[in-house]
Amino acid sequence: MTSQPAFKEGRVEDQDLNLRYIEAGHGNSVVAVDPLVWGPPKLYQSLARTYRVIILQAPPLEDGTSSTKELAGKTAQAAASLVNGPYALLGSSVGAGLALWQALLEPGDIEALVLVSPIAILPSGGPPSATATRPAEVLCAHAENAAGLPQLDQAGTSREKALVQRIRDTQHDAEAESRLSEIQCATLAVFGLEDKMVRHEAARVYREKIPNGNISLVYDAGHLIEAERPDSLINLVEDFVERRETFIVGRGSTVINP
Repeated sequence: MTSQPAFKEGRVEDQDLNLRYIEAGHGNSVVAVDPLVWGPPKLYQSLARTYRVIILQAPPLEDGTSSTKELAGKTAQAAASLVNGPYALLGSSVGAGLALWQALLEPGDIEALVLVSPIAILPSGGPPSATATRPAEVLCAHAENAAGLPQLDQAGTSREKALVQRIRDTQHDAEAESRLSEIQCATLAVFGLEDKMVRHEAARVYREKIPNGNISLVYDAGHLIEAERPDSLINLVEDFVERRETFIVGRGSTVINP
């Protein structure tokens, strides 16, 4: 049985940049932007068996003084300092919004882009209001799936609540939508069909406006696809990162069944 790659922690510090990241594995580079509230998802752990995986912790919005676009400039700066050469870029939820803007601002070395449950494009309006005993339940298709997430200490619980509130406060990014045609690298956007935060109709926008855009819809998954359908997500993303331009979906869409 292959041992689980061990992630080590570091920080990128340069003038106004102070960004935490974790890293594991060797080989071609995969950069991810993720809130890391529940630790590194199984997706990144699996990728680290084949690739050098660097997960940049999605920076906070700093009391509303920084936009997603501005924060993406920081993640792009961090990626440039850690990776010399081309890489695949992944983002989940709020991290997907940052990854999307990073691909727009600094496209040069990005060979493939994966957006899991991206919240930047909301054609039907913002996320619906919802309440739950535990905030993570709002992000899962079925409340009981939240029980499978790692238990958090007080600080972690605060980060979990802040993440859910940040997702709820997200507004449609008209500028990002207007620039989707600028993304030239192979792109995959993945949505849970039972996502309460992002209606899966948003998938059509990515497919129609990104020249080499592909979408996948995952049954029986909410916003946290990596927690609810990890194996399906791993198979899908690893296939895409490896094959890129020859990815089987190819300018279309697919639905991942249980």
